Amino acid sequence: MKPPVQTSIEELQRQFPDAVISVRDDGSGGAYVILNPIAIGARYVPTSTWMGFHIPPLYPYADIYPVFIGSDVRRIDGQAFVPPVTHNAAFEGRPAIQVSRRSSAAQQGLQKAATKVLKILDFLEKL
Repeated sequence: MKPPVQTSIEELQRQFPDAVISVRDDGSGGAYVILNPIAIGARYVPTSTWMGFHIPPLYPYADIYPVFIGSDVRRIDGQAFVPPVTHNAAFEGRPAIQVSRRSSAAQQGLQKAATKVLKILDFLEKL
């Protein structure tokens, strides 16, 4: 795992101390990461789930995209998810919902894994 990827995992541990962070080296310098549990808010059932993503070897110059959450997550208002949130995905062998949100910060080398997770959580809160 490349040093910036390892540093990003340490930052995730500090930002989300209540989550167990599972990491699998991708063999190219990046890593597959799962945070569990992560609170996604009262607008969803369940209110917490796992969140997974790939930190690419070119991090911080490559976007962490897409991000995945547990396939059992539902909106409490009964509305179905629509793109950029889609069902029938998988991540690390788990059924998942894919949340597709690009971050232009990666192009300038300003990408932070913890910030990306916070942006996804903010997006879900406002959805």
